[in-house]
Amino acid sequence: MKFSKKLAGAAAIGAIAALAFGGTAATAVEPGDPITLSPEITLGAESFTVTGATCIDEAGTPGTYLVAIAPADGEEPEIVSDVAGEDGSWTATLPTPAESGVYEVVAACDLYAGITEYASADLLVSAAAGVQLDVAQADHFESFGFSGAGYAPDENVRVEFRQNGEVVESLGTVQANAVGEIVGDITLGNTLAYGEYDVYFIGETSGTEYSAPLTVTDGTVAPAPGDPGNVGGGVTPPAEPINYAPGAKLANTGGENFAPFAIAGGVAALALGAGALALGRRKAHAAE
Repeated sequence: MKFSKKLAGAAAIGAIAALAFGGTAATAVEPGDPITLSPEITLGAESFTVTGATCIDEAGTPGTYLVAIAPADGEEPEIVSDVAGEDGSWTATLPTPAESGVYEVVAACDLYAGITEYASADLLVSAAAGVQLDVAQADHFESFGFSGAGYAPDENVRVEFRQNGEVVESLGTVQANAVGEIVGDITLGNTLAYGEYDVYFIGETSGTEYSAPLTVTDGTVAPAPGDPGNVGGGVTPPAEPINYAPGAKLANTGGENFAPFAIAGGVAALALGAGALALGRRKAHAAE
């Protein structure tokens, strides 16, 4: 699972406008009317829509809108552009980026006498909602991974074993990242009876919950040397040694949490040269 950090500034629209309209300078104004994204969190959707309004001049002539995801260094943006409707409103469909992360969507309106920008909006790209376990069955003292999406950004997600609807063992919490994804490892102790369970992941802020089935089997995986006897399971970070203390252990590894921040700049200044395109950034991708 890959994650991204937002490094785009709203001023990227100036460079995009320069490309789309043959170098026309954008008007140096504060970002204006907002744009609307649908959905705001993609949850596996292959595309999303952007809508805007007021792309029309005082004489009632519709302008030409342009919309794009602010590009990374050295990349040309995929620009969607067309004439706005008679009332100045418009809707555009863009493909969803392949990697999870927070992306800045920028838009502008060319009224032929000048270009003005809309206030940018953040698109949260995530996997489809739900949770998955790496295995369908596991032995006592065995570790396995999990992943999921569809939770509120940055919320704590509680992990529980349930059987016939009753909580049998609670494993603690893991924090979702900035697009509501979770990832980590579960380690079984030896306190769960052999049988079938549902592993629940419950968002403590949103109340969202998803589950995946797991069968605990009578396996041969040996406990760590010096294991004290009956030991509760838990969730542990994959890189950390297993701790067989009673109770749950949770890998608080919701991926590299996104830390969005903006790079300031002037729209007109960005539009002045082709080199200005480098200042309009999409994301710097963080390694898994």
